[in-house]
Amino acid sequence: MNSQLISISLKFSNAIPPSVFSRFNRLRKNLLKSSLNIDFKVYTGLTLLTSSISFTAAFVFSLLLLPKLLLLSTFMMFVLSAVIAILAAITSAGFCYSYPLMIKSSRSKNIDVNLSLMANFMSVLASAGMPPESIFMILLLVGKDFNVDKEVGRIIRDIKIMGLDLHEALKNASESSPSSRLAIMLDGIITTIRVGGDLSGYLHDQAEKFKRERMQNLRRFVDNLSVVAEAYVAFLVAAPLMLIVMLSIMSFLGGTISIGALDPLTILNILTFVIMPMGMALMILAVDTLSPKR
Repeated sequence: MNSQLISISLKFSNAIPPSVFSRFNRLRKNLLKSSLNIDFKVYTGLTLLTSSISFTAAFVFSLLLLPKLLLLSTFMMFVLSAVIAILAAITSAGFCYSYPLMIKSSRSKNIDVNLSLMANFMSVLASAGMPPESIFMILLLVGKDFNVDKEVGRIIRDIKIMGLDLHEALKNASESSPSSRLAIMLDGIITTIRVGGDLSGYLHDQAEKFKRERMQNLRRFVDNLSVVAEAYVAFLVAAPLMLIVMLSIMSFLGGTISIGALDPLTILNILTFVIMPMGMALMILAVDTLSPKR
């Protein structure tokens, strides 16, 4: 991030009363778990800066464009421009507020997909008698394959640079992990190490548990996919086919039946080139949303 932008963001954040920051603890946590590597005060200042720019730009453009589109008095132009500018600022602030949450959610899904493999990998290393700290050192080398390179890197950094012991480093990683499942597993590792338990056995049990959860998610996906397939056949195959045949015949015979001010040919064009492509796009989006990460 540019140093000048950081400086400007800090100036904006300094204008925010300290009592306001305490109301955004959820944003602070999401920012930490998203691994965006940006200070909370800098991010809030950046949010305020972005909202201010959005407000100003929307207000100016509205004043320039609205007189060409609408016949309103000068006072109403200013009022409408102010409303548009406020909506633009709120939208910008809302996006900045939700962006860390979206990054956190995406990273959580990517981590959860590989937890079973990662736990098995760590279990094999532990069964060979490797110390826990060395296990995480080896895990760092393949962290990208399991999408945990940032979390493991933070653990090693806390140990090697910050001088923390393994328990404290794992605790920090658990608190900043975007995945609740990974956080629970790290807490379990801490407990197992402290009581002198069988770390290999614990990790093997976790791997089996994550595997069962993964299979359950796949079964739910198959069930949901069957519902989507039935909806696809009903609304994007059978119904459009029936309407296209009916409207084509009506248009060919010169029928006078219309919906509102639209004749059969216009309705047919809207159905073919607007409604069906939009329906297909929504169906693809639904399947992509339901599909489990690989």
